[in-house]
Amino acid sequence: MESGKGVFTIDGVDLRLWVTGLKRSFAVTDSEHSGRVQNNEMYRDVIGTFYNYTFTVEPDPNYRADYDTFYGIITAPTDFHTVVFPYGQETLEFKAYVTSGDDENKPIMEGDKQVNRWSGLSIQFIAKAPQRRP
Repeated sequence: MESGKGVFTIDGVDLRLWVTGLKRSFAVTDSEHSGRVQNNEMYRDVIGTFYNYTFTVEPDPNYRADYDTFYGIITAPTDFHTVVFPYGQETLEFKAYVTSGDDENKPIMEGDKQVNRWSGLSIQFIAKAPQRRP
């Protein structure tokens, strides 16, 4: 079995989830020494490029507990997670942190019992360090 249906891995844990949305973003980040100099030209002290990912997952109906496990992993008061995401035609492994996310509950009745059906979990993974440096 592949993690994240072959789309992602987190902390080496195999999870059966459906990735319904995946976005990556980048930030070429300057140090505090960057800024305008006396002649108004921009001076940049680039520290590197950070790649960040935002994605949305749904539970696999056959493995709903994996969704709960994933929620437990990303909401843990942990400094960083080791993640693997697609990058170009390969993958990119890096340390990242999560500060927030959200999902939605659509309860259903199964017989005479209400069952919680959480879905649409959206999270942003922010890189701990630049993946590319000058």
